[in-house]
Amino acid sequence: MRALTSGLGLPLALLLLTSEALAHHALGGATPISFGEGLLSGLAHPVIEVDHLAFVLAVGVLTAVSQGGLGLPVWFVVGTVTGCLLSAGGLAVQPAEWMVPASALLIGGYLASGRADTGSWHRWIFLAAGALHGLAYAQSIIGGENNSLQGYLLGFAVIQTIVAWSAMLAAYWFWRGDRLYANARVFGGVLAGVGLTALYQAAVAGLVPVL
Repeated sequence: MRALTSGLGLPLALLLLTSEALAHHALGGATPISFGEGLLSGLAHPVIEVDHLAFVLAVGVLTAVSQGGLGLPVWFVVGTVTGCLLSAGGLAVQPAEWMVPASALLIGGYLASGRADTGSWHRWIFLAAGALHGLAYAQSIIGGENNSLQGYLLGFAVIQTIVAWSAMLAAYWFWRGDRLYANARVFGGVLAGVGLTALYQAAVAGLVPVL
């Protein structure tokens, strides 16, 4: 139990700390108009949205569980960039606010189930999930200049890669042997809870009219 709680300390602390920043965008909600502002917005976005951050952490943990390499989380990052580009090109999938928490609930539930496999199909799941995340979060950049979009995509890709790789390496380092699978199940339960809570909040927001 002691090893379990110590191993889960980092991801749980990140989720708790970022939950307070959920409603605050790096630019105060303004649309980026320069490359630098776009880069800042892209770097901050996965960190200020707790359900998206939880999912990116889960990408790293699932990569560790399936014994994947550094290339596996990149498929998710490529998916997010692709989703952003599709959104910038005019593609809209509704309701966007359900996509990220629903994917967090599904991946969290999968991790919590404790199923072990080689992960040969994970790249396609990561690619599809990434596209949905990109479609959901690209709205903050739509309407900006082309150079701000480039900055946003660069920042968005870099920070997600760093977070996913860090989660994967931390899982390998702190959760060695059988603890990796046991702790991953607990983390999956936490992620599923985050996704379920975010879905509930989205449902309440959709039912209650804005005053």
